[in-house]
Amino acid sequence: MFYDTKLEILDDTHFNPVLSVMADVQPYRKSFSFEDGYILETTYRAFCPQESLWKPNGYIRIGKDVFIILDMKEWSDYVELYLYRCKPDFALEVEE
Repeated sequence: MFYDTKLEILDDTHFNPVLSVMADVQPYRKSFSFEDGYILETTYRAFCPQESLWKPNGYIRIGKDVFIILDMKEWSDYVELYLYRCKPDFALEVEE
């Protein structure tokens, strides 16, 4: 794995960076279906060092983009995150 992409873990309230980590981010497609008929498709997955701040439905930033963690798998020495990109002005709407 190549930890060559900076991820910022964001707090859920104001979307301020809490911690920065390096990760291996790869394009990836996986669909998540919900009982209400919604289907969300992840666009990336990230391989990251284990960190206690990772949580399902938490937010991260990669560059200018904000992602929500739809799913995560913990392995012996890393965590695999399945990411859904939020719309471009997502974090700006929350601040209003």
